[in-house]
Amino acid sequence: MSARRRPLVVPALAAALPVVMLAALSLGAAASALGLPARPLPEVQEVIVWSVRLPRVLAAALVGGGLAVVGASLQSLFRNPLADAGLLGVGPGAALGAVLAVNLGWAQQRFLALPLSACVGAFLALLLVYGLAHAGGRPSLPGLLLTGVAVGALAAAATSVLLVATEEFRVRTILFWLAGGLEGRGFEHAALAAAFVLPGSVALWLLARPLDVLTLGEEEASALSVPVHTVRLAVFGICALVAGPVTAVAGSVPFVGLIAPHALRALVGPLNRRLLPASFLAGAVLVVVADLAARWLGDRVELPLGSVTAFVGAPYFLLALRGQEGTA
Repeated sequence: MSARRRPLVVPALAAALPVVMLAALSLGAAASALGLPARPLPEVQEVIVWSVRLPRVLAAALVGGGLAVVGASLQSLFRNPLADAGLLGVGPGAALGAVLAVNLGWAQQRFLALPLSACVGAFLALLLVYGLAHAGGRPSLPGLLLTGVAVGALAAAATSVLLVATEEFRVRTILFWLAGGLEGRGFEHAALAAAFVLPGSVALWLLARPLDVLTLGEEEASALSVPVHTVRLAVFGICALVAGPVTAVAGSVPFVGLIAPHALRALVGPLNRRLLPASFLAGAVLVVVADLAARWLGDRVELPLGSVTAFVGAPYFLLALRGQEGTA
């Protein structure tokens, strides 16, 4: 895209987001409460739109925005355009915490126990990645990457063991969460996501310039007086603080953190001061649309949100990988 048109991308996405959110609120079994019909809604339909759909749409926008901002930041940090939040081990850690909550019966006994347990699991996974990676001194980027992959594999193995040991009537709850989705999410879940996603996204945007410098390489960044280790640790920690609660609220929603920033680099350029806001908006649009599709495409049973994003993201990932290999 030409340099003159790049500044128009963020306003265009900012205008598209309320449109798709309005569509997600309006479309469904209940008529719209947003003034589209001339007559007022019956009370039951008002409850469906404002108490069921609205928090779900808000949560979808926050989940998508958070995952996309994390993906964009990690792509700059690791200097890899195909990186996303899965590198942190946060997803498997959150899954382990959620399965443990269900296995112990907390999810049935206490409100928000499942997402809060998933959040704790994600943070513990981050601490384990950080501790193992720094056990022998300051780690390299490949060292951090491989440590995150190893911790994720360990958490996934523990999750499988717990699934086998969980009573059959509780397994369904776990599987629905692992598949990813926003069914039954209320304002409490949206507030939990907002409490981490919004300040975390602002913090990452404030680190846009150091992230840009880090893409030049560690030696070049050090020569430009950028505290490489401090910035890397700050970005790594903020990304985990955003990705953990998002995964806790929505479960596994793959490829969002890869698709949005990767596609937008060609439109807004590599500078993070534009890329991060654009990625947030594009990720929010993507997940709101995907959640709407999950509601509409299922005949009698709602499709998992994670399956919808995977059906779109996996082919995109393969095409992007082939394109990267072609330019190598």
